[in-house]
Amino acid sequence: MKAIVKSVLWLLAGIVLILAAAAAYIAATFDPNEYKPQIVRAVKDRTERNLRLDGDIKLAFFPRIAATLGRVSLSERGSEREFAAVDDVRVALKLLPLLSKQVVVETVEIKNLRAHLVRFKDGTTNIDDLTKEKGPGSNYEKSSLAPFPYVTIENAALTYTDEAAGAVYALSKLNLRTGRIASGVPVKIDLAFMVKSDQPVMNLETALKATAAFDLDQQRCTLAGIDFGVTGLAAGISNLVATAKGDVDARLPSREFLISRLAIALTGKLESGNLDVKFDAPRLTVTGDNVSGETLVLDATLRTAKGKLVAKFEIPGIDGNAKALKAGALTASIDAQQDGASIKARLTGPLAGSIEQQKLELPKLVATVNVTHPTLLKNPLDAAFNASAHADLARQTGSLAFAAKIDDSAIKGSVALTKFTPPFYAFDVDIDRLDADRYLPQRDSKEPPDLAALKSLNASGSVKIGALTLSNVKATNVRIEIKAADGVRARRPVSPSP
Repeated sequence: MKAIVKSVLWLLAGIVLILAAAAAYIAATFDPNEYKPQIVRAVKDRTERNLRLDGDIKLAFFPRIAATLGRVSLSERGSEREFAAVDDVRVALKLLPLLSKQVVVETVEIKNLRAHLVRFKDGTTNIDDLTKEKGPGSNYEKSSLAPFPYVTIENAALTYTDEAAGAVYALSKLNLRTGRIASGVPVKIDLAFMVKSDQPVMNLETALKATAAFDLDQQRCTLAGIDFGVTGLAAGISNLVATAKGDVDARLPSREFLISRLAIALTGKLESGNLDVKFDAPRLTVTGDNVSGETLVLDATLRTAKGKLVAKFEIPGIDGNAKALKAGALTASIDAQQDGASIKARLTGPLAGSIEQQKLELPKLVATVNVTHPTLLKNPLDAAFNASAHADLARQTGSLAFAAKIDDSAIKGSVALTKFTPPFYAFDVDIDRLDADRYLPQRDSKEPPDLAALKSLNASGSVKIGALTLSNVKATNVRIEIKAADGVRARRPVSPSP
C-alpha cells in the first residue's frame, strides 16, 4: 500500500514538473503582443470604435495564470475622441477549468480608469451600442450568474453629462473592492468615491460597506449590514455629515422591496443655522404597487443664532400604494423659540396622500398651540384647533382650514401657502369677538406698533372681527386688510361699521 501511495505521489510530482516546464517554455517563447493588430481590428469591426494597446501584454503562470495589460484606451463610436482609458489591467484565470476548456476569471484588477458617459437630448447614450442585448445564440444571452471574480478598482474617474438637463456629474477617487461574487453567495463590498456637480451644486465624499448577495435566476438582490456615509456640500447644506444603516431585500419579478432597520442621521449647516435630522423606519415593505410599514419617526432640529426649532413626527403605520396612501394618526410636535418668543404646538390626525401626485392630506387635524412673545403679546396665547390641511408638493402649494377656540373667542378661517420658496401666504380669518387688550401690551397710541417681527413676511389677506376691544375702545364689524411683501407692509386702518 505504501508503495502505491509513493508511486502516485511521484507521478503527481512528475506531472507538476512537466506542466511547470511547459508553462515556462510558453512564457519564454510565446509573445501575445504579436496579436495586438488582430485584437484592434476585431474591436474595430465589431464596435466601430478604436482600441489602443499602448503597453506590453505580459503573461504569468505562477502562482496562477494571469495577463497584465499596460495602458488601454477605447474611442467613441465612429470617432477618434477618447471614451474610456485605463492605465493598468490585470486578469487572473483558474487553472483547473482550463483543462476542461472553460475560462473562469478569478480576479480582475483595474487601476486609474477614466470614462466619459453622455446622455443626449434624445434620450440615447454613448454606450448604447455596447450595452444593447444581442440576438439568440450570442455571448450576451441572459443566464445564471456564474462565479464572478474578485474585483479591485483603484482611483477611477467617471464623468456623466446629461445634455437634456444641462448637468454634468463628475466621480473621482472611485475605489471598489469585492469578494468573489457567485449566485446566492454573500459577498462583502467596499466602495468609496467623490462626486461633484454644478447643477445642482454638489461636492460629496461617499463611502459604502455592505454584504451583498445576487441571484439572477430568482432576480433577487440583498444588501445586509449597510453602512453608508457621505460628507460635503449638497442641497444647500454645507458641512454635511450623513449616515444610513439598515438592510434591503429586492425581488424584481414581484417588484417587492423590503427595507428593515433603516436609520438615517444627518447634520449640516444652512444659511439660517445648524440642522440635525434623524429618521427611523424599523420595517417598510413595497410589494408591487402596495406599501406598508411600521412606525416611522422623524426628529429634526434647527439651531440659529437667535433660537431653535425642534420638530418631531411619528406615523404609527402606513398602508396603500403609489396612487393612494393612508396612515394611522400622525403625531407631530413643534417647539420654536426665537428672541424670547416661542411657539409650542402638538398636532394629531390621520394622514393620506399620493406618491404619484405628490400630495399629502390631513383631513381631521386636532391641534393645541401655545404662543408667547415679549413685545407682541402681554399674556401667553393658548388655542385649540380643529382643522384640515392639504399640500401639493409638485405645485408647491398648501392650504389649511380651521376652527379654533381661544378663551372666549371663536375663530374660523383659512390659510393658503401659494408658494414654498420664498413662502407667500393668503389668509381669511373671521373672529366673533376679541379682547385684544388681554393679549397686547399697553403702548402709546401715538406710536405705531412694532412690526419688525413681520419684516420677512410675504402675505395678503383680511381679518374680520364681530366685536373688538382695543386700547379700551370697543368697535363692531371690524375689517382689517394686510398686504406684506419684500419687507413692505400695507395695513388698512381699523374700520368699524357705523
